[in-house]
Amino acid sequence: KYLSLPLIISRLTKQHCAPLIEKIQARVNSWATKTLSYTGRLQLIKSTLASLQVFWSSTLLLSSAITKECEKLMRRFLWGGKGNSLKQSLVKWSKVCLPWQEDGLGIKPMKSWNQALLLK
Repeated sequence: KYLSLPLIISRLTKQHCAPLIEKIQARVNSWATKTLSYTGRLQLIKSTLASLQVFWSSTLLLSSAITKECEKLMRRFLWGGKGNSLKQSLVKWSKVCLPWQEDGLGIKPMKSWNQALLLK
């Protein structure tokens, strides 16, 4: 490992990305005890959780299973306040990922963001 990123030559597996998912889960669990509004949870997702993913995405191509798992944790935190609780979402995730100008919430989709960072 270097800077908490795995140093591998082969294809990245889910076991290699387990620290990313564990970090996101730990952050969500630490915030779950606080009473936060939707806006507060949205701000935490956009500033903290997305930055963890951007750090990993800038050097590694994350599989779709990893991005789906991370987005699932973000989705559950946004709507339910806890990363492991199931609560009915109010808006489709694809609508949430749209920019503010298109009536979305401005969360960047992880898969396309990962590809864009690798093309830089």
